[in-house]
Amino acid sequence: MQRANWVLGCLFVGWGLVGCEDDSQQALKDVPVEPSATLVTVDESPITRAQLELTIERTLGDSAPLFANEEVERKILDSLVSSRAMALLAERELDASEKQQLDLKAQAYREELLVRHYLQEHATPEPVSTEMVADYYNRHPEEFGGGVEKSFEIIASTTELDERQRSELITLLSGAEVQKGDWQALVASWRTAGRPLEYRQNKLRPEMLGQPLRSLVEGTATGSLAPLYTNGQLLLVRVTAEQKLPAKPLAEVSAAIREKLAPQALKKAVKELSAQAVEQVKVQYSSR
Repeated sequence: MQRANWVLGCLFVGWGLVGCEDDSQQALKDVPVEPSATLVTVDESPITRAQLELTIERTLGDSAPLFANEEVERKILDSLVSSRAMALLAERELDASEKQQLDLKAQAYREELLVRHYLQEHATPEPVSTEMVADYYNRHPEEFGGGVEKSFEIIASTTELDERQRSELITLLSGAEVQKGDWQALVASWRTAGRPLEYRQNKLRPEMLGQPLRSLVEGTATGSLAPLYTNGQLLLVRVTAEQKLPAKPLAEVSAAIREKLAPQALKKAVKELSAQAVEQVKVQYSSR
């Protein structure tokens, strides 16, 4: 349907300076009020006033009342004529299998529209309560500026290692001098000796880090080293400080929490309504 809308839009724009055919102009001048009134036929396939008004609404959206004058209607009607002509010609080219697939897609789209209408009429999500907001706030302090910020140092390999290099660096990073030494100075001396290592330091909340670094920082206490990570890259982490961050006040973030929880409430309402709908109809599965 999106592609169909795009085609109609292109036809509408492309014909901005082109006059309308005599039959469509006359149809618009003499159009009755009834929605079922036929404005024009294309190979005996009618285009009605209701179809024109629907296309105007879909093309112009909320701006339809402002821009839907007689000239605009003529242009959109012409686009409908061309669209119908192409659709009729395309349908004649389809074989039986292709027609069946088209019918299945049309049926699926019709069902989708009906389901959407049913949900709009009957789905009534439970309002997000103050208790639900407070519960979410307490369970996710890291989303509102709370949580823990850690300062840490990293020694990491910088290139792909062969088995010999890998073994040498593991031995190097497992040495006693790494436990309490000055990592920045150590890495500088190792790089001078040709070791493919680098030194970095940072201060972040662990949840902002990607894996495997997040797990190494998150699970390591201040003053301790994380286990040497050796899967594809050598990575050693030392946490040097930890600071608890104050969360934003609940009153400041409650609106954002309500907005986040609203889709969950709707999902719950849809699930309940789906179950109720199935109970109101007869469902019989074919034997397998």
